[in-house]
Amino acid sequence: MEPKKILIAEHISYFHVIVYRFLPRRYHHLAEDLAQDAMIRCLNKIHLYDDKKGNLKSWIYRVTQNFCFDMIRKMDKMITTPLSFDIVENEKYEFDKVEKSKIRKAIRCLPKRDRELIMMRFYFDCSGREISKALGIPEAQVATYFRRAKLKLRNQYLKVA
Repeated sequence: MEPKKILIAEHISYFHVIVYRFLPRRYHHLAEDLAQDAMIRCLNKIHLYDDKKGNLKSWIYRVTQNFCFDMIRKMDKMITTPLSFDIVENEKYEFDKVEKSKIRKAIRCLPKRDRELIMMRFYFDCSGREISKALGIPEAQVATYFRRAKLKLRNQYLKVA
């Protein structure tokens, strides 16, 4: 492994600090994932780093900060789908900030696997196969787990609301 990549690997905890600093509280549940993604971005862009222009740590800081800003921008633009089971697939709904806040709060209260399923399906629009690979569960079980997660989310939402 290149010396620069080794230096980045030594700064793993630094990524977490930066991400927590720049993420709004409503996205703190995604901080670890975003820190890992930011580290991967730094590893992929290490060839752009120039020792003469500055410190490696300041370069990592800037790349991670920009990554966080990009992700916040993307997440704020996402449309939230209602929890009703009567809706037609692929219909999109807009909610006000209060409604989005309640949904995020309900998602944060879910168990980890259910939260990941909901996030991957609704926020990142992943297919059943992609979710299966990412979470290490059989593809045939994804729909069942997702249905259960939606029920839990709906119940949690009703408690929050």
